[in-house]
Amino acid sequence: MPRHASFIRLLIPCTATCLLAASCTGEDARFRYGRDDGQRGEIRLERVNDSLCVLHHSIGGKDVSEWELPYPVYRMECGDLTGDGVPEIAVGVVKPTRYFPRPERRLFLFKLYKGRFIRPLWLGSRLARPLVDFHLVRDSVPARICTTERRPDGTLVRAMYRQQGFGLVFEHDLTE
Repeated sequence: MPRHASFIRLLIPCTATCLLAASCTGEDARFRYGRDDGQRGEIRLERVNDSLCVLHHSIGGKDVSEWELPYPVYRMECGDLTGDGVPEIAVGVVKPTRYFPRPERRLFLFKLYKGRFIRPLWLGSRLARPLVDFHLVRDSVPARICTTERRPDGTLVRAMYRQQGFGLVFEHDLTE
């Protein structure tokens, strides 16, 4: 199987509505959440090597889905970005794109399809300005994405986005 392909192990079917509160970053990051069926869900980022990470989703301690990320990962956070009560996964990767061939920081969003299967929601090639970093803001439902971006003059600006349909919608720049 190619390194960029995803693979899935299907186990026991169940529904998923969850309560979200935490975020996760780090070498092998974890995000645990409660589900409406009484089970515990866990989203985990496993760092295999410098250029390969694997997202894992487990329910009740059993793996139900995995997704390979064949890129360096600098951050992973989870939160309800769509307002449906199921966590989405925000992953920062470093990679080139077709129109931007120099490796830069990008933002990928994944959903839990049917509350179980890790699937792409948005694989961002670029925001309004080059991305430096991001974090999820969970003070509302749905959660929003706060980015730090680099202006053409090299100064940094923080901006707020929300997920909508395909991609992110710019809300506003944050004043310093």
